[in-house]
Amino acid sequence: MKRLTKRPLRHALAFSAALASTLAAGTPAWAIYKIVGPDGSVTFSDVPPSNTQGKAVQSLSAGNGAVPDRFAGFPAALREAARKYPVTLYTAPQCEACDAARDYLIQRGIPFAEKTITTHADIKAYKTLSNGSDQLPLLIIGSTKLNTGFSSGNWGIALDAAGYPKKSELPRGYVRPQPAALAPAPAKKASAPETKRAPTEPSVLPPPNPNAPKGFQF
Repeated sequence: MKRLTKRPLRHALAFSAALASTLAAGTPAWAIYKIVGPDGSVTFSDVPPSNTQGKAVQSLSAGNGAVPDRFAGFPAALREAARKYPVTLYTAPQCEACDAARDYLIQRGIPFAEKTITTHADIKAYKTLSNGSDQLPLLIIGSTKLNTGFSSGNWGIALDAAGYPKKSELPRGYVRPQPAALAPAPAKKASAPETKRAPTEPSVLPPPNPNAPKGFQF
């Protein structure tokens, strides 16, 4: 477990077994696939299609939502869990608990996004996200936040309740998304090109006035 500051955490949140029933209260996992063939023909099936069956595949699931493309090749149970309860891991550099948490998710075959906390902007955003908690790692499953540090037991219960398989079912060739900063630096605005000023001609002083009073020059 890593804390973002040296300040002790005031309130430690206890993990509750009620989390499992909360996550498990969703609709059952099922899907009907709408397959659009290369010739434009449309068919429906309850069997996940192969990549060669059509040019467009849409899953009409219990939640009436289309499955994102990144989940299209997943087995049905894994795809449904990833769609309903996406997983995001929040980590920081030089954090052993964060490394252990990442390894756990990878070994279990959980498709997850990783957000890193490195800058002051990241810390500020994390404080808002975690309701003031200064502990890492943080795991978010759907809308459920587990921010009491890494616990394979507690995290396993939550992932089970969300419907994730106990062993990896990720397809071969799956590429995990690269970690990204929680608060990306704003894009720099392109500076306006400098306008070149036309050279000014040197001023030419008039010849001295012989009638001017002494000490004056016009």
